[in-house]
This record gives sequence, C-alpha cells and structure tokens, in this order.
Amino acid sequence: MAAMGGDQRHMMEGAAEDKIPEGLRVLAVDDDCICLKVLENLLRGCKYHPTTVPDAKTALKILRAGKEVFDLVITDVRMQDMDGFKLLERIRLEMDLPVISTLTAQF
Repeated sequence: MAAMGGDQRHMMEGAAEDKIPEGLRVLAVDDDCICLKVLENLLRGCKYHPTTVPDAKTALKILRAGKEVFDLVITDVRMQDMDGFKLLERIRLEMDLPVISTLTAQF
C-alpha cells in the first residue's frame, strides 16, 4: 500500500470531520458511575447532548415516557439490573432507535 501524502491525509481528515453531526441526543447507560462520567465528558467534547442513567430500567422508563427524544443509546453490557443485550432487545422491539453496546474492562 502506498503511503498517503500530507495534503491527501489532511483532505480525508477534513471530510471525516464534516460528517460527524453535532448536537446528537445520546442516552448513556452504565452502572459504573466513573465510566458514566467519563463517557458523558467525551460526548460533551463531541458537542453531543448526553443524558446519563445508572441502570437499564431507568433508561427504559425514560424512553417509554417519550418526554425526551434521543438519537442514540450507548449502554454497557454488564450491569446489575439488566444486561445491555437485554436492553438492546427491548429497545429494538419497542422503538426505532440505534443502540451501541459496550463492554468495559473489569479490574
């Protein structure tokens, strides 16, 4: 594979930056308060609007109430009340909303 020149690389990075939408409303779900705070800060740094909740049941309650509109749900897989895959399944059955399930390292 040929090496990419500086100008070409700069053009590609600029094109990628243009495609990242600002202002996405994200529901972040994690029972680890530190991970949740880190994720919230990262999302704010991307100019997203995060709402954070500490468990899947609260997330479902908020989503079902419909008072807030979200573009995306990011959820941890390992949680005490309901794992992220179960939450993903319920969201897919009840609403049209993309979900990213993550697995954080346990130390």
